[in-house]
Amino acid sequence: MKKSVIIVTIKNRLNHFLKTFPFMVSQYGCVYDLVLVDFHSNDDLQEHLFREVDFRKDTFSPYLDRIRCVKLLEDFKFNPRKARNLGASYYLGEDVVFVFSDADVFLGMTYVDYWSQVVKEKRSFVATRVQDTKASFLTSKVPGPSRVMPEINYGNFLVHSNDYFNVNGFSENVSYYGGDDDDIYHRLKLYGLREINPHNSIESRQYSIIHGDEERLSNLEQTER
Repeated sequence: MKKSVIIVTIKNRLNHFLKTFPFMVSQYGCVYDLVLVDFHSNDDLQEHLFREVDFRKDTFSPYLDRIRCVKLLEDFKFNPRKARNLGASYYLGEDVVFVFSDADVFLGMTYVDYWSQVVKEKRSFVATRVQDTKASFLTSKVPGPSRVMPEINYGNFLVHSNDYFNVNGFSENVSYYGGDDDDIYHRLKLYGLREINPHNSIESRQYSIIHGDEERLSNLEQTER
């Protein structure tokens, strides 16, 4: 069975990461790696990560093969496209499914396994399309006081590594918020892949922390759209 690789890009989102990390390391059903790309965070992310690994290592899923933590040292605004491409570059030439996720996303226990199988079987990619942002809140899916919204696959993107590299990954020249997703989705469809949007599918089991645009956009190179 092919390995899956969760790639999470982070810049100064420690408060979210500490809540979602336990879900990243508890996936079941397929062998997977977790790649964390730290884009010059200044909130002691690395130190907290080592503490979390030491504290939770006995509870890690047996399917978790490896955790990679990559830190970019450039001291400028967050470029998520560059961070994602860097995380993916460690698997050039390997037969894997990429699961691009965010620090504010809770993944259900079989999320990676289920959607990786869809990508592999249907020569497709699984993509986010934001729809009902006024949906009611769900609080029973994750521990603690965090509110979550039932936006299925909100912020995530899954694609086979061969297809990703054949279209040259994310364009690092896209400078407006959200344009990087639209750009790579368009190129993948031109390449012949089918887009699957799992909105409202109960199988995806993914939830996102509610937060404002200021927190989401404050670290980006450019926030206009």
